[in-house]
Amino acid sequence: MKDKKQLREEVLGLEEKLLDANVRQSAESLNQLLADDFSEFCSSGKVYQYQPGDVFTTGDYKESWKIKDFSIDILADNLILAKYKLLKGNDLEGQKKHSLRSSIWKLTDDNWKMLFHQGTLIPR
Repeated sequence: MKDKKQLREEVLGLEEKLLDANVRQSAESLNQLLADDFSEFCSSGKVYQYQPGDVFTTGDYKESWKIKDFSIDILADNLILAKYKLLKGNDLEGQKKHSLRSSIWKLTDDNWKMLFHQGTLIPR
């Protein structure tokens, strides 16, 4: 098993991939990163259940995303809890949102897939 620093870097890279507009709009890419039973408690308060083939749209504007204070907890050999703050800026409207994020990643067949995610909006 990799050490905690290596796992942190690997999972951080996966989280960053999920913020990429090209990945978010590709059913094939999302299928490689999200477990078939993935669910999310969205920062909007909605609950989302992933269906293989789903894509995420980013709208007609460019968003910038920045992960800060990223850390992981190893829950088991095949389970990791990722925790971080996400700064999201909308270049068109000049709006910025900050949220606390957590994700559970599960190792299946030598691939990490996100099993659960939650985003909670916080004041700047």
